[in-house]
Amino acid sequence: MDEEWRALMTARKACRICVERSPGRLRSCGEFDFDPDVVSHWEQWLGHKQPKLLLVGQDFANLEYFLRYRGHDEPHNATNDNLQKLLAAAGIAVKNPPERDPAAPVFATNSILCVKEGRMNGSILASWFNTCADQHLVPLIRHLRPPVVVGMGNHGWHAVRRVFALDQAPRRISDAAGGCWMPTDRTRIFAVGHPGPLGLINRPWPQQLADWRRIGVAVRAATVATSPEGR
Repeated sequence: MDEEWRALMTARKACRICVERSPGRLRSCGEFDFDPDVVSHWEQWLGHKQPKLLLVGQDFANLEYFLRYRGHDEPHNATNDNLQKLLAAAGIAVKNPPERDPAAPVFATNSILCVKEGRMNGSILASWFNTCADQHLVPLIRHLRPPVVVGMGNHGWHAVRRVFALDQAPRRISDAAGGCWMPTDRTRIFAVGHPGPLGLINRPWPQQLADWRRIGVAVRAATVATSPEGR
């Protein structure tokens, strides 16, 4: 593990900003001895260190789920299973979650890196994902330098929109989903619906498949551009 990556991991584990602002609503995973040595708990499935595609979702879990599976994902998690199919539509084959796939050129993270207390579908405060974007997502993107970034669902999109200062892009995911933007650093930014069951209610499966096929085109173009033959 290189020193910069270790610093990102240590910063995630040590952060208590939102926990202290919202006592009783949020817990830091770093409080627990079994907390894995990762920057994002989702990277245990998709954690390529030179990704062509960075995914930003909502959150990893609530506290009950985190404790039950000791910082890992359950097999046959509906969100992960749907995401695997959507990535396939983009032309990216990945192993069955949560089995680690070191070959897939994808890194997955979330808008917040702590876990909620209470219900899995409990609300996420804007102050949480804004703080997490500033403290953790910005340095992660600076380190990984992915050519394509996808904000999934309302919170993932808000985090990506903030990091890339896409002030002219729609704030609501219902208005932004299916859109693509290119800020001054030439990163391709996409907004899509969340791949979980609730996200599919807001943006039906056929539309999500079409969105991910467009993402696949951008990833392939980025792959060609960075290959020795494409230079």
